[in-house]
Amino acid sequence: MRRPSRALFLLAASALAFAACGHKGAIMAPLTRVPKPVGALTAGQRGGRILLFWKAAGAYIDGRPLPATAQYEIWLLRNDRTEANLERYIAVEKLWDKAFKLAVLDVYGRPETAAPAAAPEKPGKLEPKTDFAWEWEMSADDWKAVRLVMAVRVVAGKRSASDLAHIGWWPRQMPAAPGKPRATAFADRIEVRWTAPTRNMDGTARPVIKGYNVFRREPDGAPVLLNTSPVAVSYFMDRDFEFGKPYVYSVRALTGPKAPYIQTDESEGLEFTAVDAFPPAPPKKPVSVAAVGLVTLIWEAGAGEAPAGFRVWRRMDDEADFKPLTPEPIVENTYTDKSVEGGHRYEYAVTAVDAAGNESGRSDALTEVIKGERP
Repeated sequence: MRRPSRALFLLAASALAFAACGHKGAIMAPLTRVPKPVGALTAGQRGGRILLFWKAAGAYIDGRPLPATAQYEIWLLRNDRTEANLERYIAVEKLWDKAFKLAVLDVYGRPETAAPAAAPEKPGKLEPKTDFAWEWEMSADDWKAVRLVMAVRVVAGKRSASDLAHIGWWPRQMPAAPGKPRATAFADRIEVRWTAPTRNMDGTARPVIKGYNVFRREPDGAPVLLNTSPVAVSYFMDRDFEFGKPYVYSVRALTGPKAPYIQTDESEGLEFTAVDAFPPAPPKKPVSVAAVGLVTLIWEAGAGEAPAGFRVWRRMDDEADFKPLTPEPIVENTYTDKSVEGGHRYEYAVTAVDAAGNESGRSDALTEVIKGERP
């Protein structure tokens, strides 16, 4: 048998050595990091506006944090009656074929501008948002759609985007906004009233109303919901207020088949400042004690809020009307008159004065006759 030549043996050994060096083929490009999709995407409607809410992604799938340049894209797809099965339609037709981009937000929730400045503004002390809320006014085409499909995805570079999170919303006919509120101040409340809507937003009659939400804000502040459950009537009593402080009141009607109900557009706001023109209650249970050369009076404050002070009044037997013994109110509920003279009859009464200067009516009058001769 013929042996292999030395050259052939060396060639074979070289081939084995090359195969054992660990090279497996062409060098692969590094994998692109993919952001996590947004979480808890929900939709709602308020009047003619669609509302979107979602949780920030915050990180790539591998757990590394997203860069500050990441963005949230909001997309819209209008379904017609042939596209009833949302999941099947999106799987077959692909959302991107008919959808269009509504907006782009940065990680701070700020919308992307059409013409960014040459030197972008630094966020300063802004912190990336964890909870996003976004809304837009529906167009005529949106109202015609059987369903609106809203989608949000995270983009962290030209080739790095998250899976699409989507949700459907069926546009619902809404009552028009309630009429502008009107308000009246009372000693213990501000009474807010409004006119109920008589038409829907499209002009049709008989809107379905399940109640109202009443909001109050300071002129430069955010609205605060005043009621804890839907208000069934077209008025509301605001008992937690301050006299002299301006407030802006507004109202939204509620509609829908069941709670939580959908809110209409907000009514026109009413700015109102309650003026304290309400006197406190008169003092009660006055008592007088006469002694030589003096009369001491004691009384109790009337019902309601404690007054800022009291004024003591006196009338002598030869005087037609009461005159103040304490021109400036006193804070004590007792007073001693040391200017009495023998042989005279004196009548006393007390009034209460609040911080706004409102004065009550007089208390029950007390009569004291001072013994002795007139000087």
